[in-house]
Amino acid sequence: MMADAVASTRRFTLASLIAVLLSLVVWTGINGRIGESGIRFDKDLLYLYLCGAEQAGQVSHDQQDKLVEHLIAAAANDHYVYRARMRAAYCNNYPFTSLSIYYAGKVQQSLGMTDPARDFPEFLFTALRWGMVLSGAALGCLCLLIVFWAGRGPLVLPLFGAIAIAALFYMAVPPPNISWSLYQQTPAPPAPLVTLHRTFWLGLYTWINPTGAFSPFSVFPRCLCAMIAFAAYALRWSGRGGAAYWAPIAVSFVHQSEAPILLGVMIACDLVSRPRELLRPACMVPILLAVILTALRERMLSIMGFSWVEIAMILAVPLALAVLVFAMPKLRSVVASLWSIVDRFRARWFDRLSLPVADTVVILLGWVAVVILCFVVARNDQVFRVIYLWSELFPRYVGLFQLPVFAGLIYAASPWVLAKRPTATREALVAVSCLMLVLGIIKWKGPWTPTAAVVAEARVFEKVLDQHYAPDEGSFSKTETPWYYLMLRRAYLGGKGLDEYFSKG
Repeated sequence: MMADAVASTRRFTLASLIAVLLSLVVWTGINGRIGESGIRFDKDLLYLYLCGAEQAGQVSHDQQDKLVEHLIAAAANDHYVYRARMRAAYCNNYPFTSLSIYYAGKVQQSLGMTDPARDFPEFLFTALRWGMVLSGAALGCLCLLIVFWAGRGPLVLPLFGAIAIAALFYMAVPPPNISWSLYQQTPAPPAPLVTLHRTFWLGLYTWINPTGAFSPFSVFPRCLCAMIAFAAYALRWSGRGGAAYWAPIAVSFVHQSEAPILLGVMIACDLVSRPRELLRPACMVPILLAVILTALRERMLSIMGFSWVEIAMILAVPLALAVLVFAMPKLRSVVASLWSIVDRFRARWFDRLSLPVADTVVILLGWVAVVILCFVVARNDQVFRVIYLWSELFPRYVGLFQLPVFAGLIYAASPWVLAKRPTATREALVAVSCLMLVLGIIKWKGPWTPTAAVVAEARVFEKVLDQHYAPDEGSFSKTETPWYYLMLRRAYLGGKGLDEYFSKG
């Protein structure tokens, strides 16, 4: 089954070089444009910076705890309190990006490029922009190098084509509106009615364009995880399954909540296509390390309101069943017979598939299961979990696996196309290269927004020093951004902080 997936000849060495160079041009172009338009003074990005300052010891975490206290004392909307508490509890989720932003500021400060005491908005913005853009670009480029280093031979075209198609869709297809997609807003109409049929169609649309919030071309931590996942599947398909299982560990330090999703899907792929692979030490060691790291660092379930008792009960059920199976011979024989039936079914349907195709089928079946699960649970769950867990889970899944799925679909279609046209591979590589060249030119040729222009806009935030808390029910950004700006300003310069901002004066 794996012969065609692991083939590695030197026939496509030149093709691999062309593919990786054009992919780097297009990916960095789209990523840079997203950073140019999306990196501004906003609550989420300033929060990332604040988390980096906390992890580096620049500022105490107490400020975020006091923010929650101030909001409660000010009788703020429960939604604002929930969001502030959620962020305060999840500050260790993004160490790679958070620390990159923080140390970008330190480097600029040490080189005399910017000075927080002289112009704090300029210092803050340049650290934010260059910390996110440079660290994200370095990680994304490294992933692309791994992809085309590992994926040679018949894998070059599917991997290259996946990037080209995803880039074309991102640039040409309007993004879907997936914000709070499972939360039934009222009145309906005009608000769309949340149905399973609509959720599936929205999910299919999201595969085409996961939006800037989830696309593998974007600058945010969860988007960088999609590039790591792409590299992991390229390693799997080139016969380096053990190396691929180190990817979830890397993801844990970029966006902790993405790691268990990637690990779970990779294990499911191996259970379906090659279960014996999981028994190899090269796979078992990184899997165990990833599980331990997730258990120590992941706090999403507790943040979403699931108690430790509920989590322990969920984990205890399969463990108790496993103990019963091993303790009772009759039950063990029943389970063994059931597994033999399942294994025959698995072998019948998946052993004849190549690994990229089998993985793609498993990922798509997993997406169907995730959509159904999210829709069913969201019908009767708490409103904040519907908004921040179930509504985000399936687009996050799509963004994480968009590139491997596109590559797998192209790989599946290749034998049929080659049977009809033997020269199709060479012609497709030329066509995809031309497309990528055009996309790269489009993204790089236009003018870039000068840093000075954005800094001038950022200086408006200094007026928050003369303001007091006044919630804007129509905009989370307008209400919440001043909180994190003040916390960062106080960390560097002292002066007015949350106490003064929330005072009645």
